[in-house]
Amino acid sequence: MKKVAVIGLKRIGDAIYTLPIFEAYFNSNVSVDIYTPSQVTDIYVGNKNINKIYSFSAKEFWPNCLRELKKGGYDECIVLHNAFKYALLPFLARIPSRVGFEKELRSFLLTKHTPLPIKTVSSIEHNAMIMDLVELNIRKILPKIYLTEQDEMSAENRLTALGLQNKTTICFIVGSIAESRRWFVENFAELIDLIVSKHRFNCLILGAPSDVEIADKVMALVQDKTLVNNLAGKTSLRETMQIFSTSSLVISNDTGPMHIASALGCQVITWVGLTTKLGVLPQSDNVTVLNAVKPCNTCSNKQTNTAGLGCLHEITPSLVLDALGKVLQGKTAL
Repeated sequence: MKKVAVIGLKRIGDAIYTLPIFEAYFNSNVSVDIYTPSQVTDIYVGNKNINKIYSFSAKEFWPNCLRELKKGGYDECIVLHNAFKYALLPFLARIPSRVGFEKELRSFLLTKHTPLPIKTVSSIEHNAMIMDLVELNIRKILPKIYLTEQDEMSAENRLTALGLQNKTTICFIVGSIAESRRWFVENFAELIDLIVSKHRFNCLILGAPSDVEIADKVMALVQDKTLVNNLAGKTSLRETMQIFSTSSLVISNDTGPMHIASALGCQVITWVGLTTKLGVLPQSDNVTVLNAVKPCNTCSNKQTNTAGLGCLHEITPSLVLDALGKVLQGKTAL
């Protein structure tokens, strides 16, 4: 059987869109290993399409990856990173077929390569262009995260501890690396109050340790906290997945956990502004995207002055509540 190594990516959203690669290879009767930064390892755990997961911290990634690639007896290596040093890995490991983009004068390290797109493309298209080089079309394959029986038990235990077992629960992701993609804390708080008062649904705020401050601000503004729990910074990435899988809905900024929720098959409501292209968002029918385009050409995804983001101001709590009603039509609190 052909053996393939894939050198993965470090951000959650980018890692999610590597998942179709493994689906495609599995259907082609190929054994595939993933070499991944440790912070996104949980995305691959339990995936039936992956033979073995090699997980290394950023500090130890390059030397350990090289060591294991040399021992692996691989026929092919897919290099998803665009930097020179990552293309050097399979070259030094003497893997016969080395596949990736042309960048940083690294073409001589690769046996199959294609020019990097002049214009920025989504993670979906980025990976698809690389896989075209090995004649596998992944564009129509949706990312899928696999949970185990142990994950399901852990999620059930967590909900029981919170008193939420068999109750309608909505999860919220209130943070984001890019400040210009963050909805406003007062909007999240108002929305939670509306959901609690109108539907009596339980609300869970989730997030990474870096999201604790903004989650605390949202929680402080919530008027009725009786059905609200703030777990930001208190769950691992895998534990967040487990909780997502048991929830009725995930409401989130355009950020990594939103893509995780989509890949788990959750019902998701998210939003975009003018500068976030719809093409980079999940293509799943379970994802509702609210979009308020403004005739504005002054903002960017790196903008830090969010007060002027009219496109996000037009995504009101009432608008999200209406979308929630359509997604959860007929569902009542238990």
